[in-house]
Amino acid sequence: MDYLQRMLDLALHKEQQGIHFWATVYVVVVLAGSLWHVFWVRTWPSTEGQLLHLGLRPLGTPDVGTRDQDYVPSALYRYRVNGIEHLGREISVWKVSASGLLRNTPVLLSRRVKSDASGRVRVFYHPRRPHRSLLLRPGWQSILLLSAAIAVTVGFYLLQW
Repeated sequence: MDYLQRMLDLALHKEQQGIHFWATVYVVVVLAGSLWHVFWVRTWPSTEGQLLHLGLRPLGTPDVGTRDQDYVPSALYRYRVNGIEHLGREISVWKVSASGLLRNTPVLLSRRVKSDASGRVRVFYHPRRPHRSLLLRPGWQSILLLSAAIAVTVGFYLLQW
């Protein structure tokens, strides 16, 4: 508790260590929340759905004065849970956008979606809110990436101070 108080005092006096400590705490809390969310989504049940569209769509309007336009993966699929039909648009827990030379980067996420010749796909849905769904269940790579990010963030603070 004394350490937290000392870091708060340092931050209030605009000392670098105090600011770095609280920035580290913030980043670790956000990453830990994301890690918890990935674990939670991995438990979602699944059902069969029908893929209606999969591709890219522009995000917003182009930057004024440039020709750059951001693009995001785009999906539309239909699925049933407890006899109720839902439309889903989300592909993954990861939000990806790109522009310029990297414009087609979001296509890599779309390519991971597996559908058969008739467009049937596996849809993962929130058990209490079935209108919330994804086409891709987060894998162990997501867990490892978030865990490594937490370790690097904490490690950087510990090495610095």
